[in-house]
Amino acid sequence: MPRSNDAVVEAFSPESGVRFVYADVTGVARRLVAGHGVSAAAAPAFSRILACTALMQVDFVDPDETLVVSADLTGRLGGFHIEYDGRGFLRGAPFEPRPETLPAPRGSAGDDFFGMGSRVKVTRVRRGDGSIRSQVSMETAKGRPATPEFLFSELLSAAVPSKVCTSAGEWNGVPERVRALAAQRVPGGSEMVYNRIAGLVDDGTLAEQLSSDPTLDAMRDVLGLPDLFTGPTRAVAFGCTCSAERILQAWKDLPREELEGMLKPLRPRVFRCHLCGREWEIGPERIVGLLH
Repeated sequence: MPRSNDAVVEAFSPESGVRFVYADVTGVARRLVAGHGVSAAAAPAFSRILACTALMQVDFVDPDETLVVSADLTGRLGGFHIEYDGRGFLRGAPFEPRPETLPAPRGSAGDDFFGMGSRVKVTRVRRGDGSIRSQVSMETAKGRPATPEFLFSELLSAAVPSKVCTSAGEWNGVPERVRALAAQRVPGGSEMVYNRIAGLVDDGTLAEQLSSDPTLDAMRDVLGLPDLFTGPTRAVAFGCTCSAERILQAWKDLPREELEGMLKPLRPRVFRCHLCGREWEIGPERIVGLLH
């Protein structure tokens, strides 16, 4: 894969007390859309989910921690499962990787792909021993479109008031300019300024700016915050933990009869990773090794 500029950047306005988190995950979105065979129509929708998940990296303090976000949706995507670890590796999949096989869309794009109402679970897991650090579940109203912007605004607002917007295009099925921005009012921040910026999210101004020019100078002008400055920048990259060794580790506890059945075709078994779409071939000789 070519190198990308995927990253999460923090920015802050001291005078207003409003923090911003900006994410660009175009490279990761391209890799996962291709790996899962996501249709051109659904690529921007899935890409927006990935960009919103990347915003949550701002709260990571432990590189050995993994954030797991799973959602059940009533729209054409059906839901999603995303994993994002403290080292900046992002992976995941929509529950319906080929939504073009579903009935024709109805209503707006948000209602179509995400549906009305959702169930979301966020879990923090320690990498290695798999112990759960924390777990939060959220169910949204059935009459509210379960767009990623709404869901992640709600999740981030558990800590401080937050508003999220995104921009994600596609060209011949390839994601382009996959970006997200969260505005957050820190304790003691100006409610008036935050509400003004929230209005720019609601009317689409900031989403349009994300798609065209999200540079610091441009954002200062659009937000009306001349004191806005950027802070830490964290790299984001595609990264999955799947491997032939992990597959064999999982298979070693299978009953002997099942392992012997896997050998009967006398050809490699193909395992497809549900998180990244990569296929692994496991030869008969390696399965024989599990029988001894």
